[in-house]
Formats: sequence, structure tokens, C-alpha cells
Amino acid sequence: MNVYLLQTRTASLSLSLSLLAAGLISSSVYAADDGQTPMTAWGVPDLQGIWDYSSRTAVERHPRFEGKLTVSQEEAERLVPSLKEYTDALEERGAEAPGPENVGGYNAFWINPGDWLAVIDGELRTSLIIAPEDGRIPWTEGGREIRAAQRAAMAYPDMDENDGPEGRSLAERCMLSFASIVPFTPSLYNNTTQIVQSPTHVMILAEMAHDARIVKIDGEHDPHGVPRWHGDSIGYYEGDTLVVETINFDPEQIARGSGYTSANARITERFSRVNERELRYQFTIEDPELYETAWTGELPMFAAPDLYEYACHEGNHSMPGILMGARVLEQMAEEEQ
Repeated sequence: MNVYLLQTRTASLSLSLSLLAAGLISSSVYAADDGQTPMTAWGVPDLQGIWDYSSRTAVERHPRFEGKLTVSQEEAERLVPSLKEYTDALEERGAEAPGPENVGGYNAFWINPGDWLAVIDGELRTSLIIAPEDGRIPWTEGGREIRAAQRAAMAYPDMDENDGPEGRSLAERCMLSFASIVPFTPSLYNNTTQIVQSPTHVMILAEMAHDARIVKIDGEHDPHGVPRWHGDSIGYYEGDTLVVETINFDPEQIARGSGYTSANARITERFSRVNERELRYQFTIEDPELYETAWTGELPMFAAPDLYEYACHEGNHSMPGILMGARVLEQMAEEEQ
């Protein structure tokens, strides 16, 4: 494991435990049900809790919705098949039902992308992107090529994917997952985050793969500019909104993991309380290397039950199995020569 990553995770855990020990994870000072934003004991908007951002709304708007940020309830019902109906149908078909020749993935009941479109201000959205107005990522002419070249440069061209753990993806190595990158966007499952606040820091925990991002309130970015998996985040409160600014992303995260940025991007996130059970999450990505202009997306987050720890490597025998299998095949090939 990357030493810096280990240090970051250790520091994250230590800070979280310190917050608990100090009694700083406190209940909100809620106003009566009068529409006011709940506040912490130290007078800032209370955003604490576990939040689910599952949604069937895509990041980019499909061409068929050109010029339409929203759809009606009737349109949405035609567009979004119910995942529950699908999984229920699979369960009802019985154990003797033949399966396909090549399953090629998880059973449907393992995934949880959400059952409905993102709803903002009572409107069903066709894309998370709200700017530019067309709902599309504004790539520069060479942006896609630059991103592809970055990935190729970091993909260890002299190493086969089975030569060693370094040849496997960051997600397989439990170092980074597609659900923990900045900014948050819905994926197949584990679309959950936990927010913990203290007067000086905010912890933003991604369920998968159990990554904690520590945000310094009214702090400054690391003057050494050390690249980090989730970037270097600082934050401040702007009225009833927590604003988080993140820079210094690890280039390997972009090349070998996932994301929408180059290493020089700046991402600004805004967390606002809508009501006791809902947050509004908005993000803006500035990255002239890849995009003609900054682009912005937003989505709702809803209160969720407690999380199970995402223990990525616990009982996971796939990685050693893959590598040992490759060594056996290499030995067999040598013996045949």
C-alpha cells in the first residue's frame, strides 16, 4: 500500500476517534419545524449524518433530451424500469430456470443504482449536469486524447496485468473505488457517504472503499502540494452551505482509477441542508487542460441507515488467486519448452 495513503487513512481514523472522544459529534440544535436550517452547537449548518445519493439520472444528458433539463412524472415512469420489479421477477422464476450462457457480472440483486431519477426542487432531472445548459461535458478538442494519453502513460506498459499487484486496478487493490472519487456521482452500488463535523474539520467518508477525506475548515492547502488520492481539501461556510475546495489530485488516480479531472483540476463542492432528511450536493469542475469551460452538476442526498464497514480485503482471495494462477501458467509454459 502507498505509504502516504496509509498515513492519510491512519490520520483520518485518529481524527475521527478524537472527534468521538471529545464529544464533538453532537446532535443538531434543530429549530421547530419552521423550515430553518438545523445548526450545530458551535453555530454552523448541521450536515452530519449518513447520506444516500443513488440515482438513475446520468451525469450527462442523453441526446434524446436535448434542451430538456426535466421530464414529467409520466415520462419518467416510461423511461425508468423498476429495479425492484426486475429482481422480483428473477426471484419468482424458480430455481430450475436456465441461466444465460455467459452471466458476465453480478446478479441484479447485488446492485443498487437507485430506483428513480434525481429530484431537485420537485423536478425530475435528465442529467446531473446543469451547466453548460446542454447537459454535456465540455471537452476541449484534445481533452479526450490528453486523458487517454495520461492513462496510457501510467498503465505500466512493460507490465502484464497479471505480473504483480501493481498491474491490477486501484479498485481491485482496495486503494480507490469508483464510488469514492471527487466529486460524488451515482454508480452501481455503495452510493453512500457519511459526514462528521467539528469546529475545525469535516470528515467526508465514502462507503466504498471506506475512504475518509479530512477537510480543514478555514484552513490552507498543503504548501508542499503533495498529490493525494482524493486531493487536498479545505472548506468554509457560506451562509447555510459548506463549501469544499479540492486540488492536488494524484495523477495515478486519474490514470489508473477513475475520475473527471487531470492532476491540475480544481473541484468546488457545495453541501446544503434542504430539510431534516435531505441534502443538496453541487459540484463544479475547473480543468482547462481537459474542458473548454467549467461545468457544474447537482444531485440530492437522502438520509440513510447506518453503514456496515466496507472491509475490502476481508475474505477476498481473488487477488492472490489471480496472481498465483498466472505463476502456475508461466511454470507450465516453461515446462513445455
